Amino acid sequence: MNWSDLKKFCNSLSEQQLENKVIMWREDEAINKIEAETLSENHYADPELGENICFPESEASAPIENLEKVYDKGFPILMEDF
Repeated sequence: MNWSDLKKFCNSLSEQQLENKVIMWREDEAINKIEAETLSENHYADPELGENICFPESEASAPIENLEKVYDKGFPILMEDF
């Protein structure tokens, strides 16, 4: 799904449905505390730490040249609000 698909889906909902809480189903849980934002800085992954660990540039502990850029600043995301 891309953002255009998500927008089309949301536009097809009734006003009442748009007032409901957003829920994302996963295999064994439902995430209902979701927030939307655009990233305020580039995000990277360190190949030595594994591909599922992503962090903002300001938290990088290794030189940027040794990291893989995963998301650019300004990238829109949905994330769980812990």
